[in-house]
Amino acid sequence: MTPMVRMARVRLPGSRAESFPAETMNKDTRMRSNLLPSAGLALALSLLWAAPVAATAAKRSPVAELSADLNGDGVPDRVVLSGEDDEVDVALHLSAGGRVPDKPTLYKRAVGWRGAMAGTEPSMSATARGSLVLVFQNESIGRDRWRQQLTIAVRDGAIVVAGYTYVARDTLDPKNGFTCDLNLLSGKGQRNGKPFTVAIKPLLLADWDDTTIPQECSF
Repeated sequence: MTPMVRMARVRLPGSRAESFPAETMNKDTRMRSNLLPSAGLALALSLLWAAPVAATAAKRSPVAELSADLNGDGVPDRVVLSGEDDEVDVALHLSAGGRVPDKPTLYKRAVGWRGAMAGTEPSMSATARGSLVLVFQNESIGRDRWRQQLTIAVRDGAIVVAGYTYVARDTLDPKNGFTCDLNLLSGKGQRNGKPFTVAIKPLLLADWDDTTIPQECSF
């Protein structure tokens, strides 16, 4: 039995995402757009939908920005992390037709946690294969330290969470720790160094929150 880990981890609050039908439309959006009688009405609805999210994004302070080709079309896409209090949002601007849109393809609210001190700030990077890596962490406060990593990928036009990694440690009790690394595309992972396989499908980033963390990587 894996020992319980005393964590200073702040549970990620329930989050929600906003998608913009001009670039990436979810199933519900497609159903609604099929009912619209004219292109003019569709455009008006899109603008009304985007306005509240754009206003929210404008109020939040930028944390980090990244340029990388995430959808494989040869055009660098734009990713922006922004935050308010202890929440971090992420905005993905994926290129279409050779152009990066001003409005985000996907705006995901409260995707992770942020602190104000060094060692608690979020970061992001891109892999050689064009995946986006988001890191949230507490590496400086208290005895309970942790690091959470989301690997984001574009697959068949969908923005999915392709990988999840979590590492926790107790600075006063090195044996009291937990690790989990799971590839959500293959279902293969390791928990405390022991391999496991689960039947799982990649999760849309729009649907990701702390309740969707696979059970095998919960503690």
